[in-house]
Amino acid sequence: MSASPNRSSRPRQYALSPVTAITHPDAAYAAAAIDELRERLYDIIQDLPQEAMDFLPEGAGNTIAMLAVHMAWAEATWIARATGQAIPAGLDEALLPGKQGPSGDLPAYSNDATSLIALCDRVRQEVTLPGLSTIQDLEARLEGDPRQMTVRSVLWHLIWHWTYHSGQVGLLRRLWGSRYRWTFASS
Repeated sequence: MSASPNRSSRPRQYALSPVTAITHPDAAYAAAAIDELRERLYDIIQDLPQEAMDFLPEGAGNTIAMLAVHMAWAEATWIARATGQAIPAGLDEALLPGKQGPSGDLPAYSNDATSLIALCDRVRQEVTLPGLSTIQDLEARLEGDPRQMTVRSVLWHLIWHWTYHSGQVGLLRRLWGSRYRWTFASS
């Protein structure tokens, strides 16, 4: 194990500022929340060696690398569906390992923290920001969606999704043997 054994975290941020590239105020705040959650993931994984990224405890179905690419894939896929914009060629291929199979399982996947952080950043720059900057109506329903999802429900789902899987990543980090002390910002 070469990661810091009991590293303090990046302080949690709750005084979010809306993302200025997005004109709809609710979408701008949702994007800020997703940005904060993305930064939390980066902080959890940035010091981990490949061994930790690929660690699969007995009985578990996912590694940190598998979950990170899944979070990036989900963000790109949901934003593209909500905005009607395509995921750019090349990025869509890089994200494919994050797509769950028919059983709900993720395919085996390995990548280093630096590459996964860069992939998540690409999703933000190439899909999320351009897509959400076009949003005018958060109550618009996604075409062809049997769940009757709206753009607003997609954004809430992504906030939940990033939170849920980041917790799993934190647990996998701990099970691998490197603790991560959660902290709060002073304001």
